[in-house]
Amino acid sequence: MAIPSFGFLKIEALACILMVAAGLAGLILVLTGSSDWTVSAFVGKWASPHVSSPWLVLQSLAVIAGGIGAWRSTSFVAAAVGIASSLLARTAVGHFTFLPGVLMLFLIAARFRAFSIFLPRWRGPGPPPPGAYG
Repeated sequence: MAIPSFGFLKIEALACILMVAAGLAGLILVLTGSSDWTVSAFVGKWASPHVSSPWLVLQSLAVIAGGIGAWRSTSFVAAAVGIASSLLARTAVGHFTFLPGVLMLFLIAARFRAFSIFLPRWRGPGPPPPGAYG
């Protein structure tokens, strides 16, 4: 039996949609210039890093690419970069993307073989047997 692609289960599809939606919310937040009030509202009196807008735009675009890359097991590298950038919780975009990133991290760790990069390769003589790779 073949392993279904990532995004086959409803919780995985929801996690991908949440990643894309959180990335879009972070992108809108940065482009409208209202990222300062979110840092002050979430962080409070803690020292937070001042990150310039181009870096926050790149972070939100990486989160969007991670959600799209994980959908139907398209790209594990894009999903990993998106998860890693969503876990930067000290930035303004990270406040919105942290929880969807944690959910996606746990789901991918539970079903990492849904991505073709982790599937075993046929190493025997001749072509692979029929039905071996779905």
